[in-house]
Amino acid sequence: MKREREKKSITINKQQQKKIKRVLKYKIKKLKLQKLIEKKEIEVLFRSQMHFIIQNIEKTALLSEYINLLITEMKPETADQKMQDFEVQIDLTKKKQ
Repeated sequence: MKREREKKSITINKQQQKKIKRVLKYKIKKLKLQKLIEKKEIEVLFRSQMHFIIQNIEKTALLSEYINLLITEMKPETADQKMQDFEVQIDLTKKKQ
C-alpha cells in the first residue's frame, strides 16, 4: 500500500515537472517574441525619426540657399529659377540613393 502511494506520488511529481517545463518553455518563447517585437518597433520608430530629421535638414538647406540668393540682391525670378534647379538636384540625389 505504501509503495503504491509512493509510486503514485512519484508519477504525479513527474507529471507536474513536465507541466512546469512546458509552461516555462512557453513563457520563455513568449518573452523572446515580445523582445523581438519591441526591437522591431524601435527600429521602425528610429527610421521614421531619421526620415523626419532628413526632411527638416533638406527644408532648412533650401531656405538657406534661397535666402543666400536673395541677400546677393539677385532678381526674385532668377532666385526662383536657381531654387528650382537646386530642388531638382536634391531630387536626383534622392533617386540615386
